[in-house]
Amino acid sequence: MDTYTPDRPFIAVEDMALFDAIGPDTSRKYGPKVKAAGISNVDYKVRFGKLGSAHTMQPPPSCGRIFPGYVVVRKLGTPDQYETWMPEHVFEELYRSCG
Repeated sequence: MDTYTPDRPFIAVEDMALFDAIGPDTSRKYGPKVKAAGISNVDYKVRFGKLGSAHTMQPPPSCGRIFPGYVVVRKLGTPDQYETWMPEHVFEELYRSCG
């Protein structure tokens, strides 16, 4: 995960890294490519609170504990594009860096 900066929860979609879906099921369901950036579940909650009314976003998970993960933008470039948060280990099972 990248180094933390105070504006990290608010990274713009265009500044996020591009990732490929590893499996055909993930690709078919969510698109072959996603944009993502490493942020914790708590940071995603902050992001959702600030940007949720302007973006299509899945609600944040409960945050009794802090977990590493990713904000993920799925269905890129379609009318169904949306943001969600995924735990790090789940994201790394489903996606690999394009770079």
